Amino acid sequence: MKPITIIFFILFLNFSCSEKNENGELLKENSLLKTKISKLEKNNAELNKQNSILESLKSKSVENKITELRNSKVIKILDERFSKDTLDLLKYGNEYIFERNIELTKLDNVLFAETFGNIREQLNSFGYSVFSICDGESLPLEMCNCTDSIYIVIEPEELGEDCELYRVGFFYNVDLVSLERIKKEDFEYDFELTFEHGKYPRKKEKINLTKMKLEK
Repeated sequence: MKPITIIFFILFLNFSCSEKNENGELLKENSLLKTKISKLEKNNAELNKQNSILESLKSKSVENKITELRNSKVIKILDERFSKDTLDLLKYGNEYIFERNIELTKLDNVLFAETFGNIREQLNSFGYSVFSICDGESLPLEMCNCTDSIYIVIEPEELGEDCELYRVGFFYNVDLVSLERIKKEDFEYDFELTFEHGKYPRKKEKINLTKMKLEK
């Protein structure tokens, strides 16, 4: 065998062995990756299961809180009126009139009043905090139809006093518009909440927070 032929034969053997070793390493790495992916998929499935349980518990907790809030003891009915809103028009195939008595009440629930005061969302001004919360019964509509209450928290003027909590409702699709201080005579003021609700047509109404009266 010629020397040059021997050299080529040796190089071929070396290349074949090297290729086999590389293939073996790749197969080993591929096996390790598959094992890691399988463990990650199992961990992810377990995390999803735990998250589903937590979400379920959270949902039940929120429902319980809403029920507790809705069932707050009414200390006094301050004002009330009859109201009706058209929420589905007949031309759409289903006319629905939402009829009910709207009550402005003072509630005995200091814990929720303090909680609302700490959240500080929606409208806040002049020691008043106003929230709209979906806590009413649903209506026989195809769309999302939870009815809303408006909750009003008044901060105490003196240390050691409790917050006051009020509720007015129920309404459909509430939008809190403004909370304003209205100047009167003799340097006095009234605080007024403006909100919208309903659908056909959308209504804009006001509550005098100083007198706790539904404006007409």
